[in-house]
Amino acid sequence: MVVASLVVPLLAGIPNREMRAAPPVDPIIAAGKQDLATNLLVGNVAAAEGDNAEAARAYGVAAGLAPTFRLFGERAFFYSILAGSPQAAALAHAQPSGVMPELIMGNAAALAGQWDEAATHYQNAPADQIMGLLRPLLRGWALQGAGKTDEALAALAPAEVDARLGGYYTLHSALIAQLGGMQMRADTLFRQAAEKGSGDLFTTIVMARWLVTQGQEAAARDLINQRIAAMPVLETARGNIMAMLQHPVVNHATQGLAQAYGLVALLIDQQLYAHEGADEDHAGDAAMEIGTLRGTEQMMLRMALTLDPADSEARLLLSSMLHARKQDRQARAAFDGAPASDPLLPVYRAEQADLDVVLGHKEQAAQELRDLLRQAPDNRTLWSSLGDALLDQQKWPEALDAYQHATALTPHRLEGDDWRLLFGQAIAQERQNHWPQARVLLQHALQLAPNEAELLNYLGYSMVEHGENPALAESYLRRALALAPSDNQIRDSVGWVLMRLGHVGEGLPLLEQSVEQMPQDPAINYHLGVAYWMAGRRLEAVNEWQNAIQFQPDPMDRRKITAALDYAHAWQAHRPMAVPADLKPVATPPSSLSQPNGTRH
Repeated sequence: MVVASLVVPLLAGIPNREMRAAPPVDPIIAAGKQDLATNLLVGNVAAAEGDNAEAARAYGVAAGLAPTFRLFGERAFFYSILAGSPQAAALAHAQPSGVMPELIMGNAAALAGQWDEAATHYQNAPADQIMGLLRPLLRGWALQGAGKTDEALAALAPAEVDARLGGYYTLHSALIAQLGGMQMRADTLFRQAAEKGSGDLFTTIVMARWLVTQGQEAAARDLINQRIAAMPVLETARGNIMAMLQHPVVNHATQGLAQAYGLVALLIDQQLYAHEGADEDHAGDAAMEIGTLRGTEQMMLRMALTLDPADSEARLLLSSMLHARKQDRQARAAFDGAPASDPLLPVYRAEQADLDVVLGHKEQAAQELRDLLRQAPDNRTLWSSLGDALLDQQKWPEALDAYQHATALTPHRLEGDDWRLLFGQAIAQERQNHWPQARVLLQHALQLAPNEAELLNYLGYSMVEHGENPALAESYLRRALALAPSDNQIRDSVGWVLMRLGHVGEGLPLLEQSVEQMPQDPAINYHLGVAYWMAGRRLEAVNEWQNAIQFQPDPMDRRKITAALDYAHAWQAHRPMAVPADLKPVATPPSSLSQPNGTRH
């Protein structure tokens, strides 16, 4: 389902310009409204940090303190939707007429079983591109909820001829007919939907279920297998998904409404790919459109989950979207509201474990993955995730074992993204001083993924540190930097290796840029100190090392930093001392290995 252009209009009652600009507080403070000013500040900070629940609460208090200032109430409404708060329904009644207030009130009526009222709200929502997609589905399911199956099918019929989304509308018509007891009509519509095609998870499960009812269980399994191959994250719940096919997928009209909102979210998600790489600080109108699209997508997903907490696809997409926006705590929390009966709970637990690694909860992540593996010991995705978690804890032998398990369970020759399994094994081997084994793994991984910057960076860096083919290593590193010029850790690695190869004049500016971007990274500070020392800038070198030792370096880096400071003090006192390997250009394999930056962890 691809829409060539989905330009989301400004949401009625929540103007985009007002969503971006903070309300003026100076006159309020001057008038002595300190509580109001405090809540506005809290709301602004919470909104900037993605804490939508707190933003909604703070703006709600502000709206109560200044009821004539409409913007505060609009903001409270907006953030309550983003937070998935039930308070949104209460706030909707106080909003100016618009798309979102009508949708929220319609959803609340549907959940209360007041289907005629729900249909009225959906009909009253002003026409725009979103409502052009949504209205047929919302009206159809509201009519079905009211027991008016014939009218519901008539409402959807015109949309079924849509060249882009006709298959999706036809699928919903089939579900409505099935729920209304019109099985022969439903079968006809399911066949038509299969001919038109549609590719999301919901459609796959619905069509596989229908195939089972037609006695085509092998075809149903093939359909599910294709979906899992396209979405490997689902592997953890393969058995549960297959069990789903023994029961109807949609049992209530509110589930159909939820899927309608999920459709819009999916379309917006696709549209956002067209904006990937836009500089949101300088792209002007493009950045504004991205912000509007993201906000709208999140609201659509929240409404879907309000209507149907078991909407697995909406929950996965919401978490993925929040993770992409670096809101990892919220991304993890997106799985918390899933019902205990949700068949994708193993997937959610695995995703939460991956997010725990990102959030620094490494032991918790590893334990969760081990628990999941007791239930599914042949799941390669879980073994790979466990390898990532253990690698992040620097548990090299255990990480290597996990990656090897994942590799052994790979049902085909290693290809495509399987380079990550090889890369993880290589890191674990190299950290255990098994460089020959690590080199073979890295070169194999490079054959599978010749343009992966982090892989090129690691291989080139390690080759220099082990005294192997400096010219080839340098070419790998320069290629890595060309592929990822904004990656600060790769910039640091390239600068460090250039300096180690004797190109101090070229490597030093790269290291200085890295420290500017990551001023409290002990490894980067150490690298810059070494570069300063080799450039004859001794005092600056010592300053960088003293900074590095304060930033809690890991044990390996601490030993190197301490050795460099000891040598500097001995040099200043004219006391003989062996020169640390890092303080002289690479000529032979150094005895102390530096830890490469720019790994995927």
